[in-house]
Formats: sequence, C-alpha cells, structure tokens
Amino acid sequence: MKTETKKLFTAFCLLILMVWVWGCESLTTPKAEVTSGTGGPSIAEAQMEAYNGPKARIAVARFTDKTAKGWWTGEIGDGMAEMLATALFNTNRFIVLERQTLQDVLAEQDLAAAGRVKKETAAPIGQIEGAELLVTGAVTEFEPGASGIGGGVGGGSWGNVVGGVLGAMKKAHVAIDIRVIDTRTSRLVAATSVTGSATDFNLGGLIVGSRVGGGLGGYSKTPVEKAVRVALSEAVNFIVTKTPQQYYHYQQ
Repeated sequence: MKTETKKLFTAFCLLILMVWVWGCESLTTPKAEVTSGTGGPSIAEAQMEAYNGPKARIAVARFTDKTAKGWWTGEIGDGMAEMLATALFNTNRFIVLERQTLQDVLAEQDLAAAGRVKKETAAPIGQIEGAELLVTGAVTEFEPGASGIGGGVGGGSWGNVVGGVLGAMKKAHVAIDIRVIDTRTSRLVAATSVTGSATDFNLGGLIVGSRVGGGLGGYSKTPVEKAVRVALSEAVNFIVTKTPQQYYHYQQ
C-alpha cells in the first residue's frame, strides 16, 4: 500500500511541476537584443507599418563562423543567409536578389543559350540584377543548449522527478555580427551585433515552447534555431531602420 501511495504522490508532484513549467512562458519565449547601434522602432513596429514606397536593392552573403567550436557547416551558413533574405523580403522594403541558388539560375540560362529550350521561353543572358547593398553575417558566440539545472536535488523518487524536470531545461545562445556594405565603394553603411536566446523544457519528448523547422540542419527544431531566428529578426529591424534613405530609390 505504501508503494502505491508513493507512486501516486510522485505522479501528483510531477503533474504540479508540469503545470508550473507550462506556466513559465517567460522562460520559453525566445529573446533578442541589439548590443550595438541601438535606436529606431521595434521590429514589430517596423513590420506593421504599411510601406509601398521605393525599395533598396540588396543581397545576403553566406554567413561565416568566428567561434572556432567545430559546430559549423556550409549548410548552416546558407540556412542563416536564407532566413535573413526571406525576412528582408517580407518587410516589403527591399528588392532581394538571390545569391544562395545563383548557380541554378545560371544553369537555366546556360541551358537556354545552348539552344535546348524553346526560344520564346528561354531565359535571356545578361539581365541578372546587381545589388547596391550586401549584407554579411558572422556568428561570434554559440552556446547550443546546455542543461539549465541538474543534479543535487535530493534522493528518492521525489528527488529523481525534480532532477529530471529541472535537467530538461535546455537553453541556447547566439551572437551575430551584421554588416551592410555598399557594393560600389565597399564602404560599411551600417553595422551591429545582435544576440538571441531561447529555452525549451523537454519532458520525455514533450517540448514546452514553439518549435520551428528548416535552415539549420541538425539544429532544426531546437533552441539553437529559435535563438538564431529571434536574433535575425532583430537584425532585420536594424537593417530596415539604419540603411541610409538614399538607397531606397527603386520603384515597385
């Protein structure tokens, strides 16, 4: 009987802890911060503002790794660049020029030049648009979701339950340097550092907190990807508000 009572008590305690975890929204909400070059409207304000005026012509280069921690791959660099390019396009303030899949575009044009495509449907050569602005990014800090709390909670079933729940806390942190470069002169027109952090609770496969997909290979659907996304969202806000007005001169 004591065993049954102990099991019921343990289950009740686990239920209380799960309710507590679900209620801790502030712990699982990804956070981002501009650590230099602050000012201007928030990302929410920038994205909510209707815009139908002239646009700036921009391209995003592959991101690079400055952390030297052995986690980096070309796929991750391309994924970050693609996420940033998509976010910039969605602001409606930029003509975003594709650079990650440019080889595929060139291959299509070469196919047409070889005479293998119907002339009236062939992609012409010499009309790829150039970018006035080039965005580069470098990851300078990377902490990929170490356990937040673990061990030293006490013995017995109750201690194991508490230790398991607290040990399920996974937090990730990234910092990214963003630069906006004038391609005609190679001058920097804007530069900043942004940080992003995100936390998940994984209780036996149950993730508390939003899950996102794509773009970061093995880090997909983890706190790492969420941290990157919120950092890039803050980077978009910076690029929108700090790009000099004279670059916004291309009509719709």
